[in-house]
Amino acid sequence: MSAIKKTKTKENQRRKTAKIIQLNIFSPLRQPGNKKLITGLWHIAKAALWNKEEFSEKETAQFKELLSEHFLNDQSAQFNFIELAQRICLVKRYLSRKKGRYVAKPIDWLNINFPMGLTGTSIWLSDVNEIRTKVPDYNKGISTLAKALLKFIESPDIKVFGRYKRILAKQKQYDLLQIFYNTIIHLQYSN
Repeated sequence: MSAIKKTKTKENQRRKTAKIIQLNIFSPLRQPGNKKLITGLWHIAKAALWNKEEFSEKETAQFKELLSEHFLNDQSAQFNFIELAQRICLVKRYLSRKKGRYVAKPIDWLNINFPMGLTGTSIWLSDVNEIRTKVPDYNKGISTLAKALLKFIESPDIKVFGRYKRILAKQKQYDLLQIFYNTIIHLQYSN
């Protein structure tokens, strides 16, 4: 076999392999454990950023699909959930600090390719984590809320609800407590 044929054969094999990789049949939204976390994350975002908005089932499915793309990395689903929930809380606090601030529509803001959306907040959380190395309790409430909601999603129990309600109240994280309540309501009474 000539060198040209060998090269073409190898190239064809690479193309076939690339096509298989691009199929992405292991979408995070299709994995049962991740589906609950992605749905929970959507409810956190809705409760924090678009609480007064109504979305159709089709839109909600689109938003969940966009959120699932944030889970396509080497981290565990729980790690991604906690990180993304904290980032959503940081945005909520940013919006609350000054009148006139707003967040883009969910279709844009949740898109992994939109740098001014959820993707761009990774730098914000990195800054918080850097400050936490010197001041361990810095913005502790956002990590408490993220862990609370993860626990509640994994086992929706009144004891979990009561425990984290008390912790957030003790930390005087009243804005996050409201997000906690709203998210629990969304989780319990919507799809």
